[in-house]
Amino acid sequence: MKKIALSLFVTILLSACNTVHGVGEDLKQGGQAVGHGIQKAGQAIEHAAQ
Repeated sequence: MKKIALSLFVTILLSACNTVHGVGEDLKQGGQAVGHGIQKAGQAIEHAAQ
């Protein structure tokens, strides 16, 4: 688990702008994408339950 977390952290750092602000923006966008995916999954579950 630690290797996965470390590789994810390194990937984020390498893909982000070379500033703390850039990393923050990338994390924000990633969080929004995850939230959107969770929302879509919830909707799909709701429709399947009906």
